[in-house]
Amino acid sequence: MLDIGIVNRGKGDDYKIKFLNDLIPGEEISGEIFIGEIKKRSIEKSESYEFFVIITNQDKKEKWVSKLVTSYYPETGNIYGEKGGRIYIFIDTLNHAINDQPLNQEDSYSVNFKTLRKAVNDHIPRAMVRAVKPMNPHAKYVNLEVVDAQTKDNMPKQGVSSLEELAEENGVIHIAYANIKAEGKVLKLQNIAFELKSMLDRDEINELEFKNALKKLDALEK
Repeated sequence: MLDIGIVNRGKGDDYKIKFLNDLIPGEEISGEIFIGEIKKRSIEKSESYEFFVIITNQDKKEKWVSKLVTSYYPETGNIYGEKGGRIYIFIDTLNHAINDQPLNQEDSYSVNFKTLRKAVNDHIPRAMVRAVKPMNPHAKYVNLEVVDAQTKDNMPKQGVSSLEELAEENGVIHIAYANIKAEGKVLKLQNIAFELKSMLDRDEINELEFKNALKKLDALEK
């Protein structure tokens, strides 16, 4: 018999898998949470980005595999979600469950995807997620609401202590930081703020990204 590299003839796992279109409002799952890589997808002439959120209950052999479609800006690495949308609900309830932040206080979210994915995959081993009725009456599928989440004891402290660390943590500030270095200017908070305003004027970033970056700078200054 010719060896073609088969290592295991396993029949696959016996998990009961549900996708977004299988879920109905009120259903819940509790288990390990994982966020997959973000990928571009093309449908006819339009392009968008998507990533998977996977929750696995090992005891009950259940798994939710939910594909979330989002606006994504490769130049900054940020995803974007407007209030009431599927991305907004997921981010808003996750932030509430982990950081005890109030719900529905923001009009929208601009979130660095790399930071989000690393935080969830490295520091949130378990979460309880509920399927909820979408606010948009034309939406085909449910939204995902994070009801509760468990964090590891060795979570990194929130915030950063230097401008260099802040540039690594925030995609928009990273670009401003790189621009200033390329121009040979002094790297300080005021110069970063000026560069951010120039980027806004050149339509390289939007108003929300500009304001969020300034908040990050203000927090570092304090």
